[in-house]
Amino acid sequence: MKLALIRHGKTEANDLRIYCGATDLPLSEKGEKELLRLRDEAEYPDPSAYSLYTSGMLRTEQTFSVLFGDRQHDRLPEMREMDFGTFEMRGYEQLRGDPDYIRWCEGDNESNPTPGGESGRDLAARVLACLERLKEDGEDAIVVTHGGPIAIAMACWFPNEEKNRYQWQPENGAGYIVEWTSEGCSYTRLPKRRKEVQKEDMSWKGKGYSFFQNKACEYFPCHDVSDPEQFSCLFCYCPLYALGDRCGGSFRYTEKGFKDCSRCVFPHLRDNYGRVIARYPEIQKLACRRDLPPDGILDEKEP
Repeated sequence: MKLALIRHGKTEANDLRIYCGATDLPLSEKGEKELLRLRDEAEYPDPSAYSLYTSGMLRTEQTFSVLFGDRQHDRLPEMREMDFGTFEMRGYEQLRGDPDYIRWCEGDNESNPTPGGESGRDLAARVLACLERLKEDGEDAIVVTHGGPIAIAMACWFPNEEKNRYQWQPENGAGYIVEWTSEGCSYTRLPKRRKEVQKEDMSWKGKGYSFFQNKACEYFPCHDVSDPEQFSCLFCYCPLYALGDRCGGSFRYTEKGFKDCSRCVFPHLRDNYGRVIARYPEIQKLACRRDLPPDGILDEKEP
């Protein structure tokens, strides 16, 4: 069995370094941009091969949408972040003189709950119970969750590495794939960098063929973007559409099963020309002839 645990993208609370567990914050603009970059430059598990889950919090729902599109998935409220009670949306500078905060920091905060919130043990109990049920189901799964739950799971499953909970906590948008086999339990880090992106040919930069705008078009720009001057009309009809759910864009499926790409700007960003072109070998495979013999050589009599 494989279990992929992915931490949500950055929120305002992450940027401000304040406590945020039960507060249902959205991704920040910076957080969403970072996720889009990760999605384009790195590789996450193919969602079609996994059962899919989020914690149900807004930031995990938005992260799931950016990384995997508008796919059917279930929600696991037990995988939410720790409830910090009265410490929510406050940071060290605001709390350092608070007697409750001092007692919590200096005491056993694994056992002692935050005022009106949870303790570390409360969090661990619900997270590990939930993950144990997923393991019993035996299906490969992706869970978009939070830093605390991921760190708890990894510390529990890999105690021999002697890392504390904070050392196991991944960056936003990152995580782990944990695999259980007859030989034991192992993990790899997420996301993995795509080889083709690492070797991307940048010779197109600054060339006229890599960028085009049609400002006379009645629909220009046909998607909401922060800088219309960088909006490219070159891929007006997106060549990646044919890749279906492997296109990597922010699409959704309609009730009739068609792709709706109205929220996706990936092929229209000037700097993404090379990334679109890098996917052409996949499109080429879709369009190749299917009547060739295994060796790829046609009968000599065929004209």
